This record gives sequence, C-alpha cells and structure tokens, in this order.
Amino acid sequence: MEITDNHFHLDPEGRKELAVKDFLNAGGTRLVLVHKPYEAWVRLEDFKEQVNTTLTLASKAREVGVKVAVVASPHPVTLVKLLDSKSPLEASELYIEAVSHCTNLVDENEIVGLGELGRPHFTVEPKTWELSNKVLFESLSRAKEVDASVVLHTETGTPEVMADLAALASKANFPKDRLVKHYGGPGSIEDPNGLVVSLTTSLTNIRYAAVQKSDFMLETDYLDDPNRPGAVMGPKSVPRKTIRALEEGIITEKQANNIHSKVPDRVYREFT
Repeated sequence: MEITDNHFHLDPEGRKELAVKDFLNAGGTRLVLVHKPYEAWVRLEDFKEQVNTTLTLASKAREVGVKVAVVASPHPVTLVKLLDSKSPLEASELYIEAVSHCTNLVDENEIVGLGELGRPHFTVEPKTWELSNKVLFESLSRAKEVDASVVLHTETGTPEVMADLAALASKANFPKDRLVKHYGGPGSIEDPNGLVVSLTTSLTNIRYAAVQKSDFMLETDYLDDPNRPGAVMGPKSVPRKTIRALEEGIITEKQANNIHSKVPDRVYREFT
C-alpha cells in the first residue's frame, strides 16, 4: 500500500534526506514536495535559483528511495512582501513572471504543479486582498494552460471560504478536482465545494473526515526548519497515523487506498 504525505517541505539547512528516511522507515512511500521560500526575494533570478534548490532536494530525496511529486510557485505572502518595495503593478507583474517560470517547468516535466499559490492567511488592507485575488485568478488561468495541479495556501477553510475559492476556480476554468486546499481542517471537508482537501494528520481529523462524503488527503506540512524541529508535524506522522487509523478501524483499507493512491494519482498524475 502506498502512503503519501501530501505536503512536505525540505530545506537546504534542514535534515533533508534524513527526514525522508524517517518517513520511509515509518512506512511512508511517496511525498508531495512543496517549494517554500528559503529567503525573501525581489528578483526573478533569485526565485528561479530557489526553485532549483527545491529540485535538487527532490533528487536527493529520490536517492534514498521515496517517490516524489514536486510543486512550486511563488508563495502568496511573497506578493504582500513585494508591496513593501514595489507598486501593486510591479509586484503583481513580478509575481506572475515567477508563476510563468513554474508553468514552464510543468511543461518541461520538471514539476507536476504549482504551489503554494493562494492569498494571505492573515488580515490585510482591502486593496491588497483584492490584488491577491486578481493574481490568484491569473495564476490559476496559467496553470490551467499547462494542465498543472495547484496547491492552495489561504485563510482557514470554512464552507464559505471553500465556496469562494471554488467560484474563483470556475471563473478561471480551473478543474476543482485538481485544486488542493492545503492545511485543511473540519471546516474545509464539511463542504469543500468540489475542491480536494488536504488534512493535517491527526486522528481527530481522520475520524471526522472518514464519515464525510468528500475525498481527502493527509499531510504534515513538515517544514524541515532547523530552528523548529518537527514543525508543523514530524515526518513520521502520516504513516504512523494512517497505520493507527487502520488498526483502530477509523478508516477501511479501501479508504486508505483512496487517501494515499487514488486521490493523489488523480491530482498529481505522476510520482517519480
């Protein structure tokens, strides 16, 4: 049986392949490796260099035996930070250039999707919120052009938030069954409005989601941050919690196959 952690970061200053080995030794088999901003950037070339770092980390992870699907994009908080030194037009144009670099990587089969796209998870000025949504719409439209999956970083998921994100996806003609709400919780899975929910891995979340009618995946959002070991959750969490949920009858083998194989295969298409 495959066991897939749907949201996993590696850091060049972190444990890297040692964290991957922990995941494998606990029973894991596949990772969705999500690019993270290793430091602030204001030049497109710096962003490209950081994405190359993520691709190198993915190669190192594969060398120790895990199958990987890579998603990469400029983080939505980056847009907010760019506004500190650039006009809204300059910031949004630079952000979209970074998105276009990632869609090119999808087209070249270097990555399978874009992530984390989205909008701020904290309160911002109305003009910044409006700009973030415009940029997200444009990003989804470009992702659609290259048949990419998308992982979303947004405010806390509620049925209302999920409906708003679904409406934005429809406007961009982006397929909702390949649009993932990262860091989902009960509010996201309660009514995902066609999006795919990735739940943080706790038995409470698994137990709640198991009786809902919607598909979901499991994630740790492991950060590989040397200053915060184990944040957000440790690399062993998804396999350990999955095995325990099976042993306690919280999920069936069919549900486990859906969580770890059927849904990820539909969303990301290929792990290598």
